[in-house]
Amino acid sequence: MRRLVLLSLFLFACTLTLEVVYPGHRISGLRTQSTYCTSGNTRVDFAFTLEGRLDRLEFFWLPEGLTPDQARPEERYVLYGLLQAGGVKGWLEVTPSGEVQAASLVAPRGLALKPQGIIVEPLPERRLWLRGYTGGLPGPYVPAANRVYPDSSPYCDPTW
Repeated sequence: MRRLVLLSLFLFACTLTLEVVYPGHRISGLRTQSTYCTSGNTRVDFAFTLEGRLDRLEFFWLPEGLTPDQARPEERYVLYGLLQAGGVKGWLEVTPSGEVQAASLVAPRGLALKPQGIIVEPLPERRLWLRGYTGGLPGPYVPAANRVYPDSSPYCDPTW
């Protein structure tokens, strides 16, 4: 009996507990250029800093004043692929009417997610939002620091 008690105490002391910890990520400094052309297609550039890693990234191209939970399916897009920490840059190709024809980004270590498209209805002012996922767990919604305004000048050439 005494051996059984000692054996059970020994086994209890040797118990290994595993805890699953969310590795986390942080998207910060999301910014876009300030205008897009009304006379032709524009590649709206964006950039942000990523801490941690992501295995998917959601884009939201929304009319100003709306939040991602109000986005219609055609106003969002998801890119799948492993993104590592560092500076991330990319672009959305938008038409004057507000249609997004492609989304593309280049991340640290040369990873590029190829252009893919979504369509949105035309509205004059828009804002880009992002949401990252790590291990299938969503992070917070991150709005760009600025709005994107239409530019109707005949010589429109938006830059950063």
